[in-house]
Amino acid sequence: MKFRLWGHFFSEFFMEINLSKNSSCQMEVAAKAAYPGECCGILLGKSGENGEIEVLETREAPNLIQGTQKSAHFRIDPLFLYQVEREIEGNGIEVIGFYHSHPDCAAVPSDEDYDNMVPGLVYVILSVTKDGVKDIRNYKKDINY
Repeated sequence: MKFRLWGHFFSEFFMEINLSKNSSCQMEVAAKAAYPGECCGILLGKSGENGEIEVLETREAPNLIQGTQKSAHFRIDPLFLYQVEREIEGNGIEVIGFYHSHPDCAAVPSDEDYDNMVPGLVYVILSVTKDGVKDIRNYKKDINY
């Protein structure tokens, strides 16, 4: 399954990522389960020499934000990220990005999302409502920005 990586307000380019069906399903399940809060997690895979990106696995992360702020914010525990990096060390895959959901909002980065994006990493955003996931979009902040 392929999704187009849309980066029109980060730079003027479009690119595709290869997202495994299993990874897509895992993110959708996490988004539905976390609703009306935001889910979040880590994308694992490979980046090719010609810029192609392949998401092979995901790791759902606990959202450290609690209370009413959880519906509009997420934060991944740095220790969780470190543990995942240690787990995949030497396996031929790497952290290639992150995902999170936007409850009852479009799958586009907020100002906060954009400000916190690490250039070169992939960001998948899922738009979710009480009826399920409505849209999945992918973004990448240009290294030159």
